[in-house]
Amino acid sequence: MLFSASVLTELSISASATVFVYPSSNTVAVGQTFFIDVKISAVVDLYGWEFKLRWDPNLLDVVDVIEGPFLKQGGETFFTKSIYNAEGYILVDCTLLGNVPGVSGDGTLASVKFYAEKVGSSVLDLYDTKLVNSQELPITHSANDGSVTVSNSVGGIVIPFSKLGLLVPWIGSTSIIIFVFTAIVVFVKRRKKKG
Repeated sequence: MLFSASVLTELSISASATVFVYPSSNTVAVGQTFFIDVKISAVVDLYGWEFKLRWDPNLLDVVDVIEGPFLKQGGETFFTKSIYNAEGYILVDCTLLGNVPGVSGDGTLASVKFYAEKVGSSVLDLYDTKLVNSQELPITHSANDGSVTVSNSVGGIVIPFSKLGLLVPWIGSTSIIIFVFTAIVVFVKRRKKKG
């Protein structure tokens, strides 16, 4: 009976594990590179993992995928990545090596470096996620997607494309203020030269 209780406890703890995209939403400028992380929380005895991440290939390209530090806490790892920019997805997996226990807790599985090509929005769809424990049994978990909005940049500030029209009155007012200020400075300098 003791064995059954410990197995049930481990399964119920593992059932709350979540793999997720962080940050869950992001706004970036066209031409910008940026990172998102694929993280895990509340996992017990993680020995290996795999995921696919899908995006709109018309808006984004993946530049690189880097192994996160979480699984390395348990020892030596084997990490692989396959990038399919034309199709708009990556396949990434990692496992511990040798007869070692899995890692428990929260952390980063991988970091994905993107390049923003065009204005628009894309879901970062995390799918076909697989987690296994040190007994090579699947770990029950949920997966949460993310999203990214690619916007035009105004003066180094990223402004969502849908909000760009709101700036028109401010841009006009600012231009008038700069013009008036410049005219005053020129007028004052000319008066000083004459005087």
